[in-house]
Amino acid sequence: MSRELDELKDLARALKRRVESSDDSDWVCARTGRAGGDQPKAEVFAALSEQIKACRACALGKSRIQAVPGVGSHDARVMFVGEGPGFDEDHQGEPFVGRSGKLLDKIMESIGLSRRTVYIANIVKCHPMVDPGDPEKRGNDRPPSPEEISACRPWLDAQIRAIAPRFLVTLGAVSARVLLGDSTPITRIRGVWREYDPGEGAPRVRLLPTFHPAALLRNPVLKRDVWTDMKSLKEELSQP
Repeated sequence: MSRELDELKDLARALKRRVESSDDSDWVCARTGRAGGDQPKAEVFAALSEQIKACRACALGKSRIQAVPGVGSHDARVMFVGEGPGFDEDHQGEPFVGRSGKLLDKIMESIGLSRRTVYIANIVKCHPMVDPGDPEKRGNDRPPSPEEISACRPWLDAQIRAIAPRFLVTLGAVSARVLLGDSTPITRIRGVWREYDPGEGAPRVRLLPTFHPAALLRNPVLKRDVWTDMKSLKEELSQP
């Protein structure tokens, strides 16, 4: 019992320090993000975008150049979800604009999709950096931490609920692991259809894990697997 009490005290002290070192803008919460009644989706996303840009719920918000909410159609049937912004995305404010982004564009075009018809987002909305003191440094990327993912996760779920896509495509191991709660290697789960629950009573969404475009740049042999996955997605899109 004493151990549990000590843990609660440690948690209370940590929370007190967090509150004392922050201001009101640090505690902006993701609203439901569901477009209901007469509220157009454009208004929902404009509000979400402003809230994301104001968010300081984790340290990433203090070191980024700009937040990267997402890009694409608010009525998309397909939503692609990556890991997080890199150098180019941090500077331009749009996801997947570097070499990986150009390859993603080609992958989408191969099955008749584009940035205008899908929605592209990331697990975290700000650039995770090895050295947050030097955002102008290339090669400064790192995977987001569990704490950063937890702080940012509500924004992605709000976007999914607002769009209500028919399909989610996770790009890479991190986004698949986070949304599926499954640490199975991406090499074993890619191409296998699953389901995702975005919460708050929203419909479950069918989810297809595949490789991140950056992995294809490192190992072009993986392109064959991604093409197989995209053909599977195209087949599902053709169904009523």
